[in-house]
Amino acid sequence: CRLKCIFAGCFSSTSVGPTQGLRKLTLVAMSTHISSRPDGVGVLVLDNAPVNSLATNLVKSLRDNFIKLQRDPNVKAIVITGSGAFFCGGAEISEFNTIISQGPEALAETSSPVQFLCSVMDVIDGSDKTVVAAINGPALGGGLELGLACHYRVASPSATVGFPEVQLG
Repeated sequence: CRLKCIFAGCFSSTSVGPTQGLRKLTLVAMSTHISSRPDGVGVLVLDNAPVNSLATNLVKSLRDNFIKLQRDPNVKAIVITGSGAFFCGGAEISEFNTIISQGPEALAETSSPVQFLCSVMDVIDGSDKTVVAAINGPALGGGLELGLACHYRVASPSATVGFPEVQLG
């Protein structure tokens, strides 16, 4: 699978210790990017190849960039879409191992692992600006839930939707 990285500002100089004078590379994957069109439409693109899964970093970026668009007085409506062939493939499965390794005691002490994502969806649903999900490909599980949190949905002919997790257990 390919990994798309955003390299803006990813090099920083270090000035102390044995790495003096070297540059550190920080890769930031799993994020979103935004743009504003002249007609007042803000576009927020999920960018976590290959399926735009809802990894923690992507959800944080989604929240931060959505709030930026929401606060921009030139933006009258917001479109959320996915990069590549997927709208959003749902949960980042690789993060489940972290949750499992913490054990049931950790879950009892903290909030639900999806609580943050749910709060972001509440922000989208409660937006005073019109929010449209432009479903450009598969929207599965949490990805479909993200689309449903938007006020309106439009889908390309290649779009598919579903909750594959209902087949589990």
